[in-house]
Amino acid sequence: MDPYGNPYPPRWYPTPYNPSVYLPPQYGGAYHQPSGWHPFDRTQSKYPNLHTALAADTTHIRYDLRKSPRDGILLTTYQQIGFTPALVNSTYELRIISKAFPWTVDIRAPAGSIVTCASVFEAIYSMLQEPIADSEWGIVVHEKTKKEGIEKAAKARQEKEKDKRLKRIDWLGDTTAFKGLERDEDFEKKRLLPGSQACAETWVVKFGKP
Repeated sequence: MDPYGNPYPPRWYPTPYNPSVYLPPQYGGAYHQPSGWHPFDRTQSKYPNLHTALAADTTHIRYDLRKSPRDGILLTTYQQIGFTPALVNSTYELRIISKAFPWTVDIRAPAGSIVTCASVFEAIYSMLQEPIADSEWGIVVHEKTKKEGIEKAAKARQEKEKDKRLKRIDWLGDTTAFKGLERDEDFEKKRLLPGSQACAETWVVKFGKP
């Protein structure tokens, strides 16, 4: 109980006019939360250091990675959370891996800045827009189901685009929706290329059907 007789004094008072601490109502906005709530509410997630819009167990964003973040995420939502820190203990470096694809996404913020939620969305999208390399395709041809899934996804995408090359987004098949980030230390250790430098902030991205 605080000096004013309040049994549960707020931990922090957000201001709705500060985009770094405000989320719109549909994503648990400050206007609709108990006093003291903020986007990094440590009681709501298994990953209290990660922004709730990114954490797999709290995010409400179901963003289809076949579109750019600015086109695929509701504009007001992107503007509100896009440039907020991805992590409570602000970092300039973050690594993303996945059980759904073989690539590593290293995000390094420019000097004097930090990794933001927008950085995460943009980095994943940009990586998935790259063409599938000949060596990568050479691995896939030995996996019939995977190969057919990539070709089916590519055909559907190519009907809407002029670019007829296979892209990394096709690797995901029909599971192109962002489902959040999580930690998996065992997978992180297995996935780390021997002899390469580990990243303290390594997160595993999950995908699902849009």
